[in-house]
Amino acid sequence: MSQACPISFKLVDENAARINALLSAFWVVLFLVTSYKFIIGFLAIDFFIRGFIDPLYSFNSAISKTFLRLFNVKPKPIDGSPKIFAAKLGFILSGLILLSSVLSFPITSIVLGITIISFAILEGGFGYCVGCKIYSFIAKHKKTQHN
Repeated sequence: MSQACPISFKLVDENAARINALLSAFWVVLFLVTSYKFIIGFLAIDFFIRGFIDPLYSFNSAISKTFLRLFNVKPKPIDGSPKIFAAKLGFILSGLILLSSVLSFPITSIVLGITIISFAILEGGFGYCVGCKIYSFIAKHKKTQHN
C-alpha cells in the first residue's frame, strides 16, 4: 500500500494496472502511426472512466482482467488512490493530444504521445508509476503545508 494519504479507499489490482498501462501505450502508438483521432479520443474516454467514474466500466480494464483471468494470475491488491490520480493525469494528457491534433499541432501531439508512452512503459514493464510518484509528492507537500 502507498504511504500517501488516500483520495479514495479503493483497492486496485496492480497486475491489471500494468496491463492497462501497456494497452494505453499501444493505443497511443497506434494513434501516432495512423493519426486517427478517434483512437486518442477512445483512450481519453477510457482514462476518464478509470479516473473519474469507476474502472469497472473501462474497456482497457475489462481487457486486462480478462487476460489475467485467462492466465490465472492472482490479483495483487494495492491502494487505488495513486492509480486513480495517474488515470486522471492520463486523461489530461490524452485530451491535450486530441486537442493538439484537432488544432493541427502535430509536434505537440507527438511529444505528449511520447510522454504517455514513456510513462506507460515504465508502469507496464517495470512497475514504476510516474503518476503515482507525482501523486505521492503532492500528497506529502499538502501534508507539510497543513502542519
